[in-house]
Amino acid sequence: MQLLCSLPESEKTKFQNNLSDEEKLALLYDWEKWARVNQLPPVGDWFIWLLLSGRGFGKTRALSEVVRQWASEGYTPIALVGQTKADVRDTIVELGDSSILKISPPWFMPEYEPSKRRLTWPNGVQAVIYSGDEPDQLRGPQHAKAAVDELAKFLYPQQTWDNLLLGLRTGKSPQCVVATTPRPIKIIKELMQDSIRGDKRVTVTRGHTLDNKFNLAPQFLSHIIQKYEGTRLGRQELAGEILSSLKGLVYDAFDSEACIIPRFALPQEWPRYFGQDFGRVNTAALWYAMEPGTGFLYCYREYLQKASLTEHVKSFQESSKNETFRRKVGGNLQEENVREAYSLAGWHLTEPRHSNDVKARIVMVNSLHAHNKVYYFSDLAGVLDEKMSFAYEVDKEDMMQEKIHNESSFHYMSAEGYILSEISPVESIDSQDKKRVKSFQPYSPGG
Repeated sequence: MQLLCSLPESEKTKFQNNLSDEEKLALLYDWEKWARVNQLPPVGDWFIWLLLSGRGFGKTRALSEVVRQWASEGYTPIALVGQTKADVRDTIVELGDSSILKISPPWFMPEYEPSKRRLTWPNGVQAVIYSGDEPDQLRGPQHAKAAVDELAKFLYPQQTWDNLLLGLRTGKSPQCVVATTPRPIKIIKELMQDSIRGDKRVTVTRGHTLDNKFNLAPQFLSHIIQKYEGTRLGRQELAGEILSSLKGLVYDAFDSEACIIPRFALPQEWPRYFGQDFGRVNTAALWYAMEPGTGFLYCYREYLQKASLTEHVKSFQESSKNETFRRKVGGNLQEENVREAYSLAGWHLTEPRHSNDVKARIVMVNSLHAHNKVYYFSDLAGVLDEKMSFAYEVDKEDMMQEKIHNESSFHYMSAEGYILSEISPVESIDSQDKKRVKSFQPYSPGG
């Protein structure tokens, strides 16, 4: 197929004209002819195929095509697992260009029954939809194969993964393919280590965004390169690498394994803190709750919208009902008029103490991270994505510079810096640093 694509247009037209309608249709749906090598399942007797890639690599297409192949070979049932059921429906099953219904040939088109969360192919093979925010649904069901999309972004990744693997026991060759952009979570790291140690049951494929450049819009390529080129985080977002070392990140003291936790119900009496970045286009805001007696802070809500000031205030008020705020801050020194407008509209804001000192804010927030004082609910994808990609620029010799790459686009980091820089690592605790104890109830099956 690469040879065909490299031919002059006249030669390609001649080749296509010599094909019958049936041959053209067969060629169109022959994935092995069109796929790149790193989009095809590995050879050998593997149990887990981990496909780590940057944005736009084509991993969803690879995932859907593996499912189509399994269905054609008669493996049933197949588990389809995504962040939420809506994500599975939209990305893997129905709407996306690389979804199963879009890439299936007319003669082997599955029937989709949304109410039953089920796909059924003409040969009787069935696939069932599950989600990473409801891991209990995978308790009990058995599967012959499984396809997992964006495991690293699941609300309950470990619980979902454990339940899935325990049920992957039907048939002679159970297998699971995981396609995800990388995050340094425990599961991904363990799979990588298994592969490095020579465990043949785990195969890892890496992919770069630019591998798929001929199928990506020029505007997308321009944006993604501009946003991440020159940062170490570009290795994650473009090359699909897991950054086990946080060197280069502004908040290099942040421990993602310890401080990204499952969501739990916050006690109503815990005091709240609010930070806001007004932004030129999008307004960003973050909410934190402080655990009395320890001073641990929990980021529990994020907001990033383009709207009028009145609409922002209405959203803030509705989402913050019955919450008691110890402090609400927003904007820099020069934005006093905006703060006054918010206050007049019913959302009182004060000027951050370090409104114009970025370096001071960074030092103070990083100090909180060094003491593991700030925790983030794992479903807050926006602030976590910024936290893990807020990095200093590097020069051609890979030397880190003082300038933060594309700093103005990190609205959550500005909102966070405004409010967290006002809180000392020892606030509400004694002088001896306390380790985090079990002060929350993580997700437990059936609980």
